[in-house]
Amino acid sequence: MKESKQAKASESEDGVDMISRMPDHVLQLILSRLQGTEEAVRTSILSTRWRHLWIPIPCVDIDDFRGMNLLQRFDKTKFREFVFWVLANKSVDLDSFRLSYVFYYNKSTLGQWIHIAVMKNVKKLDLVLSPRNKSEVVKVPHCLVTCSSLEELRLSLSGCRLSVPNIITGFSALKVLVLKKVDLFDDFSVKYFFESCPLLEDLWLIDCFIHELYTLRISCPNLKSLTIINKAGVSYEVFKKNKGMFDTLKISCPKLVSLMLSGYVAGEFIFETSMPSLKEVVIHPEELTEDERPLVDGFVGISHVEFLCITLYCVSMCYFPPNDVPVSLPNLKTLEITTGVFAMNDLIPFLICFPHLESLRLFITQVDRLEDWKLDDIASMRILTRRLKLVEFLGFDGDDRKLAIARAILEHGDALEEMVFLWQQDAKHHEKSMEAMKEMSKFHKASSTVKLTTVLQPAHPRFKL
Repeated sequence: MKESKQAKASESEDGVDMISRMPDHVLQLILSRLQGTEEAVRTSILSTRWRHLWIPIPCVDIDDFRGMNLLQRFDKTKFREFVFWVLANKSVDLDSFRLSYVFYYNKSTLGQWIHIAVMKNVKKLDLVLSPRNKSEVVKVPHCLVTCSSLEELRLSLSGCRLSVPNIITGFSALKVLVLKKVDLFDDFSVKYFFESCPLLEDLWLIDCFIHELYTLRISCPNLKSLTIINKAGVSYEVFKKNKGMFDTLKISCPKLVSLMLSGYVAGEFIFETSMPSLKEVVIHPEELTEDERPLVDGFVGISHVEFLCITLYCVSMCYFPPNDVPVSLPNLKTLEITTGVFAMNDLIPFLICFPHLESLRLFITQVDRLEDWKLDDIASMRILTRRLKLVEFLGFDGDDRKLAIARAILEHGDALEEMVFLWQQDAKHHEKSMEAMKEMSKFHKASSTVKLTTVLQPAHPRFKL
């Protein structure tokens, strides 16, 4: 029987396979791309040469759930011994150490592993923990707070409380902090935690709870990116009662470049200082506010922003016309707005304050009353379309009312260069998109050079975690 072409391709003329001819550093690069350290260790049985190839790889990635499948259901003792064995055999400093410790969690053992990682000058530490007792306090070891090599810390605690030692100088090199499902407990703990990170540049708070705290103030002098996402899947009333949702979020980060606030974040946002470096802002809160106050304090502090993604609800809660005067955003180039029931009256006062807007992205979930768009109001349509070069319809479904909106923009957008329709990616929408494009090609267009484009996409990508 002839050898397969694949087998021949993997061997050289002397019969030695090509993988065996690769230098160690190439094989180690391949091993580092495998799914977890468990897989890399398994290759040690291939030959004498492979026995120690995994050891110099400066990354450890161990998952107790994944380990149960690959290593034939470790019991608690064997899993603990395996982690100790891997860490003890690592002959190099660790670039990263990721540990999912859900089924076999033990805080004493965890502390020992963190200590070993610190001794190996770990740069990135990613811990996914799930103590059985949800009232247990997860204490950050003293050695981790004072670790001079740690640049990135990711903690997912399944809703447990986090306690940080009270040390004057800590986390001296930390630049990235990601907290997911962490109970930050109180104002002092939060304030101290952030102040312990003088070089912090990137902060993520995902589904975090804050007890006994009505106002969260984030003041980080070097922070460049702030992301707060809270979509725990419960109503605001339940969330506030059970988890201690804070009412007000105050931000004082003068070097901030990117800001994202989404979900059950706060009832009010206040920007305490000017942020001249801020270029991108995403504000997608749930409809939490019922009292008579603005949701956002007039966009004071973000006047330099170039990209703004916001819900129409948030726009309507920013000011109470005619008493409030909108703050001008002279640098804004791109506006992405999400709306259910759209009312042009809510948007027009703001468009006037965006004199250099060139790109408009519309994510319209529904259009109940087309008359609310005032498509026949020439003055409003001119304000909407002035200087616009690009208009994108996100999540487009070919609805006749949305087609009417697109038609009105085409009829008044004399500077328009392109209109893009992003459809959901399935067979029925593909067929419908062709029909819609054919119909739109017949519309009158104020711009003779405008191009119509249709794109298929799975979903609105911005709101995937």
